[in-house]
Amino acid sequence: MLRKYPMILHFLVLKYPPIASFINTILTDYKPAVNEDTVKESCQDLLWEIADLIVYNKYPEVYDEQSGITWDIYELSSVTSLPGKTVVDAGAGTGRLAFLAAPFAETVFAVEPVASLRRFIREKATRENVKNLFVMDGFLDSIPLPDNSVDVLMTSNAIGWNLEDELKEIERVLKPDAHAIHLLRSYVQAENPFHDLLTSPAWKYDYSRSDVDGGLKFKYFKTVQ
Repeated sequence: MLRKYPMILHFLVLKYPPIASFINTILTDYKPAVNEDTVKESCQDLLWEIADLIVYNKYPEVYDEQSGITWDIYELSSVTSLPGKTVVDAGAGTGRLAFLAAPFAETVFAVEPVASLRRFIREKATRENVKNLFVMDGFLDSIPLPDNSVDVLMTSNAIGWNLEDELKEIERVLKPDAHAIHLLRSYVQAENPFHDLLTSPAWKYDYSRSDVDGGLKFKYFKTVQ
């Protein structure tokens, strides 16, 4: 799509110059599409991604009500128990994991950089009388919590913008013998692009994969030493 419509490439670089090196890497690593239908499909995919982002940022209550592929508490508690724990939902979005953990954990921090989503989580916590959930502004590679302060850190389709720095930051805030859990979903039958790095000797994540209606679920988890 970037090759077919260079004005989009120009627009992205004009709006955010640091993205230029990332785009150049994409154009180097991937060959041009030889089939015009592939370009059209990519353009359609992008438009739907943009539509999802608009809903996600501007109308979080609508996004939160979308069913999609969901998680249950067992997918967290099967890795480690939550009672008495300090838990972080990093890149929390609308706080689905945070609200899932709150009835069990002692304290839950929802770390989310988008102001409209932080507001949504706070308002929902007030409506549902959730007293142990606290919302914080922050990124996965800049979590506003002290070293060795967290028992469980979890994410849901949030890692990957700056993966290695995110993983380093996650391990900074986790206590010894604490747990990192990354839940990822895909609506297409494709492998997780972060798999090789997460399971590499450098990071040593275990993982599980399951087929569900409408796509795939991946869970990556580890105990931090």
